Amino acid sequence: MKYQKYLVLTFVAALFLPMLSAKSAEMTKGEFNIDSVDYIELDQQTELGFETSDYLPEGFDPYQEDVSIKSLNFIEEDAIDLGFETKNYLPEDFNPYKE
Repeated sequence: MKYQKYLVLTFVAALFLPMLSAKSAEMTKGEFNIDSVDYIELDQQTELGFETSDYLPEGFDPYQEDVSIKSLNFIEEDAIDLGFETKNYLPEDFNPYKE
């Protein structure tokens, strides 16, 4: 029984041994200079296949803080008459918004 206690005590001590020998991180005193950080800028341009400025309001500035709701053009959705009932061609309990 004593041998088993010594073995468990040795195992627990071995677990805590790295914590005793760990060095504390030294913080440098003084101010941090942001200019000392090297930035890697990726020059990625995504090609969407269409001109995005055609879909923005006139005089749109993405860096402007306030965007007027009046500058947006709303497109009203009109009901389209296809000449037939679409429900007849869909499965029962069809829900297009169901995942």
